[in-house]
Amino acid sequence: MIPPGYPAQSRPSMVRPPWSLAGPALSAFLAAGLLIAPVGPLVSAITRDLGLSTAGMTMTVVAQYVVATVALVAPGYLLGRRWPTAIALPALALLIIGSVVSAFTPGAALFAVGRVIVGLGAGTAAGAALALASQLVRGRSRARLALGLALGAALLLGPVVSGMLAQALSWRTALLADVLVATVALFSTIASGIAMWVLRPSQPSPPATPAATTPRPGATWIGDPGR
Repeated sequence: MIPPGYPAQSRPSMVRPPWSLAGPALSAFLAAGLLIAPVGPLVSAITRDLGLSTAGMTMTVVAQYVVATVALVAPGYLLGRRWPTAIALPALALLIIGSVVSAFTPGAALFAVGRVIVGLGAGTAAGAALALASQLVRGRSRARLALGLALGAALLLGPVVSGMLAQALSWRTALLADVLVATVALFSTIASGIAMWVLRPSQPSPPATPAATTPRPGATWIGDPGR
């Protein structure tokens, strides 16, 4: 039971400093870049090495990634508002696993599976990043604007960077570069999660029971035998 005069909300809501958004924002940046990265030289190299047609590549690989990513942005956002770090970490782990599977796949079927896993992780991570942006201590509007601009830049840079890596090295190397970025985002999210756990608000203790007061001069207690 809550004592009289004690606020019903026993623990203040969690608000987050801007640095806590670094890891999830990087994962959202990567997710946006992967969304359109297969356009250009990267997709040409993959279709050639795996023996896929352009239509087959689009339908079985690109479309599956896009659907998986878009489908999990909203769930990632809703769950990320309550458990941001707990949602972002497994999402990034899926992104890393899917990228590794895609990079070392021997055939088109396993490559498609890897792309679906990457999409599931990317969509969830992007949703968690958007949720974290709404929990900042200050500058929420600026943080959302910056995150939106970063996602837009990632959509433009994705095909360029992946195409350059595919032409200079190989398409498998381009996918492994995604693993590097996702790993940095993973450790950044872990570090910010630990810091927020250390800095979390403490549970306020209920007010002390008021001490008994002495009666005023001339007053008598109920049940006083001298009354």
